[in-house]
Amino acid sequence: MRGRRSALLVPIAGAVAPVILAQTLSIPAFVVPTFADLAIKKRHSFGTTSSKGMTEVLYLKGARERREFLYEQPGNGRSSYATIMQCDQRRSVQLNPEARLYSVSVVEDWSARLNRGRPVPEGQGADVTTTFDAVDTGERRPAGHYFASRVRTTVTVEPSPGANSPPSTRETDGWYIDLPGLGCSDAATTAYLTAGEVVGPSGLRDRHHYKTKGAASRGYAIEETTRFTQAGRTNVDRVELIELSESPLDLSLFDIPRDYRPALPLVRGGYDLTKPDTLPNRLRMYWDEIAVVARTIFR
Repeated sequence: MRGRRSALLVPIAGAVAPVILAQTLSIPAFVVPTFADLAIKKRHSFGTTSSKGMTEVLYLKGARERREFLYEQPGNGRSSYATIMQCDQRRSVQLNPEARLYSVSVVEDWSARLNRGRPVPEGQGADVTTTFDAVDTGERRPAGHYFASRVRTTVTVEPSPGANSPPSTRETDGWYIDLPGLGCSDAATTAYLTAGEVVGPSGLRDRHHYKTKGAASRGYAIEETTRFTQAGRTNVDRVELIELSESPLDLSLFDIPRDYRPALPLVRGGYDLTKPDTLPNRLRMYWDEIAVVARTIFR
């Protein structure tokens, strides 16, 4: 997929610096897919601690998809959430299974998201070159009635002297299947996320330059090993396929359960999926918001 180069800041919970999405892409369009029934269960392992990870299950049926995530954190137990994409109704549903709460939002075109995104500030500091390379090895293996392709990708960050960004290399070796229409979008998985953009003592931002060597489409990962090297240390993350099933799925799996309640809508947008939308919760939220404004005015 070829087109213009796009760059925007993507907010990610817990991130201490902006995340830049940079790759030569056409703007993805909204589509209504027609998936055959499919369930894929896989395990994500982060770093060397086997007890820290996530189990993900993807369900597909017709114009809908459901993703379930179960996180396992040492000392913090387990937590889970689910997302349903109802492309036929152009809406996304977020579920909190533990609290039995849900929220609903409209699925937007990527063009609308890009127009809302904050432009990356023009750097005035040292140059940093990020090179993206994705190579299809030509290897194939069956996965149900699909065929998985092996793709090796490398993202290399090379700063010039005086840059704030540290040098790093991210190498990913994975197997991918083509599932067009995921996320109600016709986008091919060729983009990469790179974290960085640290502002130094001078207050100057690095001048970022992006190069693409190979642009093989990766598709949906069923198996991956990623090695990230920075400051002489290498961290290894893995994705392992647990199960792939093409058995028929119940359509109710892709709708809001009857015993779930609406989550609390927030004043500044979004939802609190830990609290139901009740009058006491709304009044408490409004009071807290007024208190914040008052502290800002009278501080």
